[in-house]
Amino acid sequence: MKKTMILISPHDVFPPRDGGERRIYLLIKELVKSYNIIYVGPVLTNKNSVDLPIEIVEVFPNKAKYKTFNITLIKTLRDMLNKYPDAEIRLEFPWQGINLLLLGKRFILDEHNVEFLRFKRAGLKQWLIVYIYEFIICHLSNRIICVSETDKIYFIKYLKLDPAKIEIIENPVDTSIFYQDSKNNGKIRQELGLKDSEKFILYFGHMDNHPSVEALGVIINNILPGLEKRKVSYKLIICGKGNGRGLLKSLNHKNVIFKGLVDRIQDYINASDVVIVPLKSGSGTRMKILESLACGKRVISTTIGAEGLKENKLLEIEDDWERFIDLTVRRML
Repeated sequence: MKKTMILISPHDVFPPRDGGERRIYLLIKELVKSYNIIYVGPVLTNKNSVDLPIEIVEVFPNKAKYKTFNITLIKTLRDMLNKYPDAEIRLEFPWQGINLLLLGKRFILDEHNVEFLRFKRAGLKQWLIVYIYEFIICHLSNRIICVSETDKIYFIKYLKLDPAKIEIIENPVDTSIFYQDSKNNGKIRQELGLKDSEKFILYFGHMDNHPSVEALGVIINNILPGLEKRKVSYKLIICGKGNGRGLLKSLNHKNVIFKGLVDRIQDYINASDVVIVPLKSGSGTRMKILESLACGKRVISTTIGAEGLKENKLLEIEDDWERFIDLTVRRML
C-alpha cells in the first residue's frame, strides 16, 4: 500500500513553464509511483492541465506575497495532518517552511538552489537574513535534497549540515519533450523572419529574476556590441516570461527579437545555432542548459551559469566576455 505524501509547492506546475516548475513536475511524476501525492499549492490557471494521478488542494493565490507565511496554508495543513498523521511532508523551496515550523512538523526540503548564496552573489543586502532563515529551516528538516555535488558541498561548508542528511537528485530533463528534432526549424525561422544567411542565437529563461536581468545587461552592454564588431550575420532571440524589469521594453536593436513566453521552447532550442547563458549570479543547476544539451545544441555559459555541470563537447564555459563572444561566433558558424 502506498504511503501518503503532502507536497507543498509555491508554483502552479500544470503545465510547467520554467526550470523550477519543470523540476517539481518531473519529480512528482516519479513520486506518484511510490506515494499517494496530495499537491498543496496555488490556485491553478488551468485545471484541465493536471495530467498526473494526484489530489490537488488549491490554498492561495498564485502571487508572491502569499507564498511565505500564510494562515490558510497552516490551517489546511493542520487539517490534512489530522486526517493523515503518518504522511510525509515535502517542501519545494524553503520559503513556506515557516508554516511547518509553526505547526511543529518536520519535513523533506527540496533545495533547488543554495538560496542565501543566490542572494549574496546578486549583491542583495538581505542575504544574511536569508542565510539565518535557511540555516534554521535546513537544520529542522528531516532530509535535504539538492541538485548537484557542488551544492551539497556548499550546504556542508556554509550551513554546517551533516553530509548523511543530504541527498542529491539532479535536475531531470523531460526527454519526451527535449530531444533533437528539426521538423519545426523552418517554421520557427520563418516566424522569426530569419534570412538563410542569418545565424540564430538563443537566450531563454525567466526574464524578471535578478540573474536574468543581470544577463540582459551583459547582452546589451557586452555581447551585442561584440557581435557587431565581429560583423557576423545573426539574430539574437530572447524567450521567457517577464520583460527584464523594463530592460526589454527599452531594447531596440535591429538584431534582437523578444518573443516573450512561448508555448514550445523546445522548438526554439532546436531551431537555434547556439544557446548562450551569460549569467553573473544565481545558484543551482540550470535546467535551460540541460534541456539545450538534450536537444543536441552547443551552449556557451559562464561558470556560475553552468554550476554543478562539467564542460563537454557541447557545453563550453567562459567568464571573459570577449572570449565568450568569440566562442559564440565560432560555434554558431
